[in-house]
Amino acid sequence: MRRVPKNKKSNCISFITHEKERKERVGEAIELFKAYMLDLEKGKSDEKTEVSEKYSRSVEDKPLYGGKEEEVSEKHSPARKRVYGVRRRARKPEDAERVSEGSEEYHPTTRYTRYIESSLGIKSYSELAPHLAKAVERVMASLLEQSPEELKITPEFIYKLHKDAFEELFPSWAGLYRDRDITVGTYNPPPYYEVPVLMRRYCDDVEFRLSSLGSKPPVTYMLLETLAFAEGRLLSIHPFRDFNGRVTRMLLFALLYRLDLPPVPLVPDEKDPVEKEEYLKALSEADQMNWQPLVDIWRKRFGMGEEK
Repeated sequence: MRRVPKNKKSNCISFITHEKERKERVGEAIELFKAYMLDLEKGKSDEKTEVSEKYSRSVEDKPLYGGKEEEVSEKHSPARKRVYGVRRRARKPEDAERVSEGSEEYHPTTRYTRYIESSLGIKSYSELAPHLAKAVERVMASLLEQSPEELKITPEFIYKLHKDAFEELFPSWAGLYRDRDITVGTYNPPPYYEVPVLMRRYCDDVEFRLSSLGSKPPVTYMLLETLAFAEGRLLSIHPFRDFNGRVTRMLLFALLYRLDLPPVPLVPDEKDPVEKEEYLKALSEADQMNWQPLVDIWRKRFGMGEEK
């Protein structure tokens, strides 16, 4: 993990933050989480934006988590070569079924059958896979009914994706941030009470990067890194109790549509162990705020050669 430079104060909750400062910020995060849960119980989820206003500053003014205080568009996009040959917009989510059947977690240590309580009863993930695939495909299709300009990346947009896809099967927690700490393989995502703050900052960061790209940008390094960040950072925050992989892929589908880019496979080929291992390593690097391996994967997704 990259260290915060001396004499520069990080504005996010970090595992390398000084203990006293961290306790103060954890207290703020807990209060925000309580306010968020209270609003949801009252049916006032739209008021979350007001609660989070103090955390809703642009990345132009704030550093990345664990990174340096540099503008995203400059520090993280040094190479701005124009790449051609991948322009066309998806008109229907043709790969939605395959996308949603991918392995939910990408940090496995062992393989075992997982069961989960749903409106259909206690089912294994393999039994629920067809239902989940149809739900994800339905949500993807609904995204194409909107204009690209309407697809603004906000916390509300992301948990609505989760709710719309999974509420029928999991009405008690679909669309809600997780309320417990979890472990994904060997990786420990941020504590649950930090999730609302991190998600607000994540969305601000993504939108800032997108504003730097424009509406129909050429495929440059900056664009590839934006997609890599959108994928890797959301998975590392792991905001929901389950199906974070699926909601991330729905978000990426929305971004491709918004940027006038073609649909691409968003999960590795299960029959290709090398490709799968490469993806797992890229996600592990993204957990440490290193986006380059995912940038390389996005380059391959677009059928582009190695950078020279």
